[in-house]
Amino acid sequence: MNEQTVRQVVTARFYESLAQSGVEVTAIPQPQMQAIVNALADGLFAALDAMETEADHPFAASVTRSDSDADAHATDTSASIPDPGETEELLWSGRPYLSIGVRYELTTQRVRLIRGLLGRSYHEIELVRVRDTSVTQHLGERALNVGDVTITSTDQSHPQFTLHNIKNPMDVRELIRKATNQEKQRHGLHYREEL
Repeated sequence: MNEQTVRQVVTARFYESLAQSGVEVTAIPQPQMQAIVNALADGLFAALDAMETEADHPFAASVTRSDSDADAHATDTSASIPDPGETEELLWSGRPYLSIGVRYELTTQRVRLIRGLLGRSYHEIELVRVRDTSVTQHLGERALNVGDVTITSTDQSHPQFTLHNIKNPMDVRELIRKATNQEKQRHGLHYREEL
């Protein structure tokens, strides 16, 4: 649901609730009343954004946790096998333009799609599986500097993974390219053209 749709739903529900309550607001002119409703919708967006950021924050903290912290929290070494020297850092996080409930993240090891406001679903592609990236922008998107970044990978479940309507798509594509090359070097994988 995009921002304009949410604003329309909030406006309709506000006036419906006002009518059901029997309260007549005649002292406030209609344009000022609409400004109040818009401010209410903006407050709703800010609250949802804060909830989403707060919900994501503990996850991001666990992603960037150092190995000594992981060892201190691990109680059963057979259940979790830490990789020495491996830390995952968040490199970029973004949302589709005018959208809530969807977040994209790029870490030093994977690209992640997170869906949902209250409930969450996660889809990931390991950077070592990324084969190619491309950017698509239409005329209107170029004016707004948004576009789609498509990732082609060897991942069986997501051979093509598209980050839709993200800001600065060329910069994000370059971040993905650099992070992919670094992760492949870390794993000792070298570029080889398939014939």
